[in-house]
Amino acid sequence: MFIMTGTMKKKVLIGVAWPYVNGDLHVGHLAGYLLPADIAARYHRLIGNDVLMVSGSDCFGTPITLEADKKGVGPAEIVAEYHAKDVELFGDILNLSYDLYTLTNHENHIKVTQDFFIKMMEEGYIFIDTQKQYYSTSENKFLPDRYVVGTCPYCGFNDCRSDQCDTCGKLLGHGELKNPVSNISKEKVGIKDTQHYFVDWPKMQGVIKSYVDSVSRTWRGWVAQETQGWLKEGLKARAITRDLDWGVPIPADRIPAEKLLENHENKRIYVWFDAVIGYFSASVLWASQNNRDWKEFWYGDNLKHYYFMGKDNLVFHTIFWPGQLMSYDKKLHLPDVPVINMFLNYEGKQFSKSRGWTLPIKDMVEKYGNDAIRFYLTLIMPENRDASFSYADFKEKNNGILVANLGNFIHRVLSLAKKNDVVFADTAVSKNTRELIEDAYEKSKVFLDKFEFRNYLNEILEVAAYGNSFVDKYKLWDLVKSDEIAFGKLVRELCVVILCLRDLITPVMPHASEKLSECLGLEPVADWPKHGKEVGSLIFAVDLINLVDDLKPLFRKIEE
Repeated sequence: MFIMTGTMKKKVLIGVAWPYVNGDLHVGHLAGYLLPADIAARYHRLIGNDVLMVSGSDCFGTPITLEADKKGVGPAEIVAEYHAKDVELFGDILNLSYDLYTLTNHENHIKVTQDFFIKMMEEGYIFIDTQKQYYSTSENKFLPDRYVVGTCPYCGFNDCRSDQCDTCGKLLGHGELKNPVSNISKEKVGIKDTQHYFVDWPKMQGVIKSYVDSVSRTWRGWVAQETQGWLKEGLKARAITRDLDWGVPIPADRIPAEKLLENHENKRIYVWFDAVIGYFSASVLWASQNNRDWKEFWYGDNLKHYYFMGKDNLVFHTIFWPGQLMSYDKKLHLPDVPVINMFLNYEGKQFSKSRGWTLPIKDMVEKYGNDAIRFYLTLIMPENRDASFSYADFKEKNNGILVANLGNFIHRVLSLAKKNDVVFADTAVSKNTRELIEDAYEKSKVFLDKFEFRNYLNEILEVAAYGNSFVDKYKLWDLVKSDEIAFGKLVRELCVVILCLRDLITPVMPHASEKLSECLGLEPVADWPKHGKEVGSLIFAVDLINLVDDLKPLFRKIEE
């Protein structure tokens, strides 16, 4: 049985994957990491935990420089354009509950990344080696990974980038890609030696494996299995720099002369290393802006760290990020759960901006509303297998479940109550309703603690189904004509169920919860009742209901 004592308030860090600012985000991003993170953050605030939800725009990845090259502008212009769009999207449109959304080209992040780099070098985890890198003779320059595409040697995908295959997820070394060509000129490219800094992951394999063994039992099974597969195969040294002019600069003034790279001024720290450090640097920045101490979220026992991302970022969060933290400061709190989703496809095919196969989040929310999108994406969330957004299924589930089950129950009861001037006093509930409500809160907490968002949503729908069956069983529309006293009693009991639903939908559909609060004449939900006091708290709230005159359904059908 789940018991929230009320005295074990935790510091909870919610780290959300950093999206590249090279284009409009699609609903795959929302289902993959944005929505799960927001649900979790809202839930932990409701049960009384102190939450810090952070992320920002990933400004230094080669997708940004690729976009800049295509448009004939500098990467800083691309960053400025799409960061502003994402800030508007996450704030005004989606109302995601970030405590801080920043950028990786912020001076704070650059400094912290360089601090990590220097510390790992001092601890002996960074060394210099020569690497073969793709080189374009016609362009007379080394090409970053995403500037080179070809055929994946593992699965045969024909539009595979040179560092990682989007289809099978395999990481590729330089020279492994078949038929490599420049993504810009489309000409064949060759291989040339270049000097770089490397992280000595084999040196850290033992401590990383001990960490994974100790915490992975609470991870999704497929995440733990894939991580253990990486470790069983054996970690390999990985280059930490690239021949770029856009990225975190190498802190040459802090590096001994004998450890400086050749042509270091033409190289930058690579994005895979610096992006995850953003969770730490954002905590530092948030603290400085809010007169808080970032250490309260990074040192101590009463902490929980949850990270949200898609499956293509798995190894960077389950192996590399813990390794970076350990080498920087062994006392730092390590990740507890990487909440990793599989991919969401669109009508059975992978999202692709370059091929025009996409569903921009902004367009979908403006057309159908936050509640409908959040509901459907949670219903089909790709927690353990890939899922697919289908317009036909979206319409069916919205109209047949969200509107006909959840919305219809709430609107029927409140409309009957308003029409017949029900007096909200002397509320009592039956044994079945009491048990339903207590069970609903308990199961919802268990599912949310385990990041089983689909099961959590199904629990909400079970409560709504109970309410609908209650209305039909007693035929309230007829009962009001024959026994007003019994009618009023049953309506008040059903209002307890509605208030329970108002609480439970708050993490997943906060906008609907706020609209319902307005209909009831109540303040928005600020917290969930304490364990064992759920029904009593709801009964007390029923007495405060003051229904508005113009009651409207919470959700609307999709007609087209």
